[in-house]
Amino acid sequence: MADLVIRRKKEFTFGLIGVNIYLDNKKIGRIDRGEIKKWNIEEGKHTLFAKGGLVLKSQKITFEAKHNEVFVIEIESFGNGYVKSFLQIKKLEIINK
Repeated sequence: MADLVIRRKKEFTFGLIGVNIYLDNKKIGRIDRGEIKKWNIEEGKHTLFAKGGLVLKSQKITFEAKHNEVFVIEIESFGNGYVKSFLQIKKLEIINK
């Protein structure tokens, strides 16, 4: 098993909107402003993205999870105005347990 850790920045912009986390096109949970959450994930190739509100969506990232690895990812909003904004996933680091 591997771990996925997601940090959501504590931002004023879109801070009241919860963000849903999707792994391999399945919702695995929700993260609110300033939260850090951890999920155990299977080994192998995965695709991750986030959605919030009606139009906020992040890019999709693909990664390979290996035994005893921890993927640390940060989500923040990016853009100018609600319609032109999106969520941004930043791959921060991979840690071996």
